[in-house]
Amino acid sequence: MSMDQESVTIITDALKAQGVDLVVTLPEEPTSSLIHALRETPDFTVIDAASEGSGIAAAAGASLSGRTAVFVTGVAGMLVGTWALSQIGTIFGAPMVVMASYRGDFGDSSGIPGSQSLMFKQVAEPLLRTLQLPYLIVDKKESLARKIRDAVFACRDFEKPVVMLLAGEVLYP
Repeated sequence: MSMDQESVTIITDALKAQGVDLVVTLPEEPTSSLIHALRETPDFTVIDAASEGSGIAAAAGASLSGRTAVFVTGVAGMLVGTWALSQIGTIFGAPMVVMASYRGDFGDSSGIPGSQSLMFKQVAEPLLRTLQLPYLIVDKKESLARKIRDAVFACRDFEKPVVMLLAGEVLYP
């Protein structure tokens, strides 16, 4: 199940408003409609990554060279890419936003078996805290645009990646 048109529109408009011009993605189901819409919008360059680490590195490199970049993936992709995230955050201070579909959060209707889904919840947030990466869970459409604005501001202000875990009605209509 992919996110609905209302969430896609809010995200697309908010990314444009914040000057995001590059979206790197490791495509996955919950955000497939978002990636499709971003590809159709001339304001964005959308690049598919071959792996989690290469996607994070591409977005980080673009951010360090002055572009405003976002990496869009699933929570599993974010977890696999945490080595790259730790390096670009701690060593290089790359100001970028990671948007990850938060499978495993309460209300996840993706159909992933409960024990596997719970594992994402049990691992994702503690790992982000261990890596000292700022993150927020965004589960309400009414706050989505503001949270994107805040995340883009924070990644620049903190000079490191900021992770947005997309959940609830933002991800599952």
